[in-house]
Amino acid sequence: MRVTVLGPMMVTDGDGVVLPAGELPRRARQVLAVLAARHDRIQSKDALADAVWGADLPGNHVATLEHYVSMIRRRLQPGSNSASWFIVTRGSGYLFDTGRAELDLAELRTRIRSLDDLPPEGPQRLAAYSEILTLARQLPFPEDPYADWADPARTEVQFAAVNALLALSGAALAEDPARSLRLAQEAIGLSPFLESGYQAAMSAAVAMDRPDEALRIFDRCRRVLDEELGVPPSAELIRLQAAALAHRLPRPPEPQPAAAQPVPARPATRVTAPEHAARVTVAPGGFVGRQPLLDVLFDPAAPLIVHVVGPVGAGKSAFVTELARRAPGRVGIGHAGSLAGVFRLAWLRAALIDLGAGADVLAAVDGARPDRPLGPEDLELIGTVFDRPERVYLAVDDAADLDAAGVAELSWLSRHCPRLRVVLTYRYPSQVVDRPLAALDTAVVLRLGPLTPAELAPLGDDRVAERSGGIPALVPVATRPPEIACAVAMQIARQRTRWMREPAWDVLRLCAVLGPLSATDLAPLTGRPVPEVLTAIDDLMHAHLLSDGPDGTVQHRSSLIRDAIREQVSSASSAHLREKLAAAS
Repeated sequence: MRVTVLGPMMVTDGDGVVLPAGELPRRARQVLAVLAARHDRIQSKDALADAVWGADLPGNHVATLEHYVSMIRRRLQPGSNSASWFIVTRGSGYLFDTGRAELDLAELRTRIRSLDDLPPEGPQRLAAYSEILTLARQLPFPEDPYADWADPARTEVQFAAVNALLALSGAALAEDPARSLRLAQEAIGLSPFLESGYQAAMSAAVAMDRPDEALRIFDRCRRVLDEELGVPPSAELIRLQAAALAHRLPRPPEPQPAAAQPVPARPATRVTAPEHAARVTVAPGGFVGRQPLLDVLFDPAAPLIVHVVGPVGAGKSAFVTELARRAPGRVGIGHAGSLAGVFRLAWLRAALIDLGAGADVLAAVDGARPDRPLGPEDLELIGTVFDRPERVYLAVDDAADLDAAGVAELSWLSRHCPRLRVVLTYRYPSQVVDRPLAALDTAVVLRLGPLTPAELAPLGDDRVAERSGGIPALVPVATRPPEIACAVAMQIARQRTRWMREPAWDVLRLCAVLGPLSATDLAPLTGRPVPEVLTAIDDLMHAHLLSDGPDGTVQHRSSLIRDAIREQVSSASSAHLREKLAAAS
């Protein structure tokens, strides 16, 4: 029997006949997927149920879980017994036994581990990378794109594919630079923030005598690093840029040291595509508001570690960028995201580059083991970057996914570097309760709420406050054409409600169509009891999507989000909802 989870889930028997895994109920497929993702360790029934249902646990989740496991065994291994089941009962939990059923994810992990026993160069290693790339062409569990339990496996597979692509690209450079370029460009597509992909692509373009292509790749990298990470290109990329210019120009200018090259100033106005809308908070006229919160960081008695929280679009990234603008040369910014494996310290590397770290410090970071914290000697070397007369800031954007090793390293640096202050951004305190970051506790949590009309007044446009509702991500698009503004607004609404229970979106939709409504109005319209509606309203208020209206009603805080949602409702549906509201009144 073989279970495939890299790409759409499929189960086949020993003869290659496809078994009816797709006919299992959705929750049963999720049970199977979670066990496959965590095949290397026993899953207690509570942990398995928490992954599958989250906060929506059924009344008797243990019995429900046992029912689904029994169903998987009956459907996929009919007539078998416990001696051959690949989902094995272990104590009070379950284990996916890869000795009884092949699993492509387990094969991939085995091949990745085998690299440690192979020579650093040679045909054996390249053959292993080819096998890894064949397995890792598709990310696992596409049926559950937003499941937290699937994120570690997806990140692991993505980085395995990127590593393989870059290794194969480097090997092909001398004999087949065109193939080298294709592989490097594929790596960039999978991991657009990784400089080594751009380095490989530029090297291949130069080898093909296509300097203009190399310069276009450099420009793309520079824009991505500047707009998303706020860092300049590395010295190696600048060297490759000079090599491309040397190929193109008959009399190249005298090369300048990388450190002497000025970093382009950021534009005062930036409008991004909807999928990046959460990072926008710089409005026409520059950064606005947040002065009291910034004062906390510059206060002489500022704590060693400060948490900055706020929902999607609250301007967390722009906040730390503004901190860097006000303390030039003294702020390093790294983006943690879902970095793992050999890339888990990319956030620290980016921050150290911001602070002008030397090659020896960067080499210590690059040489770190992916599965353990940096040692004291390496940390002491890194700590020299923060040994300055003035205060230095290390900002970790999107820090919720920092692993235990990263948290241990931050803790050591904050304790041993007197001038260092650590700034961590993520969405909500509840997001990190069960994660390693919770160990970096602090008495100061700065919450980025909506900007007030007074904070937006310097922009000189009264429409901005009403249309954006003070949501920083909507400020730059508040006066843009409707097709742009509504696209960004809808993205913000969707992302802020993703973690909420089902009635929340219905409440937003009804308030968009019908205007201010009370909980007693919303209960019959949604078909939900009043307490459940009130919970949804509280969640939406906490996410700054709704605000209190007159007479106990709630209404949209942002007219842009209201209009964007309203556009998705047909005239017939709107008329029906109005009739339903009138009948219930």
